[in-house]
Amino acid sequence: MQRELKEQGLEVVGVSTAPGDTVEVIKDFQKVLKQEYTVLRGAEAVGEKFGNGPGLPVTYLIDRDGRIRQKIDGARDRAGWEAAVKPLLEESPTTAQKTN
Repeated sequence: MQRELKEQGLEVVGVSTAPGDTVEVIKDFQKVLKQEYTVLRGAEAVGEKFGNGPGLPVTYLIDRDGRIRQKIDGARDRAGWEAAVKPLLEESPTTAQKTN
């Protein structure tokens, strides 16, 4: 989906916070699941701050203006992700107005 919707503005970034997730483990996992997006390595405190425990994926959909628009707990199938993402991609970004 990242590859197909990138031109429309989709950017996927993953964060792994599991203690055993070394760079090598993350890269191997990406090969198995054919993940073609950036995955950052974060400390366990990152997961705690955002309210997800070990093994539970939490996804934040962030719009073009940097606002969290939706929090999704757990996994989704392709249709579920498209239903959540496509409406945001169809929105126009807010244009900042310069004030004097």
